[in-house]
Amino acid sequence: MYVMKCEKGEKFSHGNLIRYGTFDVSPAAGILNYRQGIFEGLKEYRTEERSILLFRPEENALRMKAGADRLCMTSPSVEQFIKAVKDTVLANKCWVPPAGRGTLYLRPLLMGTGATLGVGLSTEYTFLIYCSPVSNYHKVCYRYAFYLQHN
Repeated sequence: MYVMKCEKGEKFSHGNLIRYGTFDVSPAAGILNYRQGIFEGLKEYRTEERSILLFRPEENALRMKAGADRLCMTSPSVEQFIKAVKDTVLANKCWVPPAGRGTLYLRPLLMGTGATLGVGLSTEYTFLIYCSPVSNYHKVCYRYAFYLQHN
């Protein structure tokens, strides 16, 4: 998983890759009491040449940012979002299925995780990405995809 946090009034700075697992959230967190959260979903594909394609991650980043702006939430920048996606995919590339046999599904989440019991903005935001291999259930469209660099 990729996790990045920021305090109210600050910007996201840097995140970390951690093992998949549970994490602590206060019962007074904005995500639990006031639905202060956003999720996205995107897929990564492996080509016949074994390269990995990301399908329009900038569109997911822009949509998350627009949703966060509407909810007055702090969000990662488009560049931070895409870097987090790339880092998560590279750390989990062994789980990207072979070409034509499925995809690696990523679930980016933006949540108000600060403990605030009362109507208002959260005191902390958490951006998290986790992933899982999934089987094919839509035809692959490579026209809008771009290659993930293995640097």
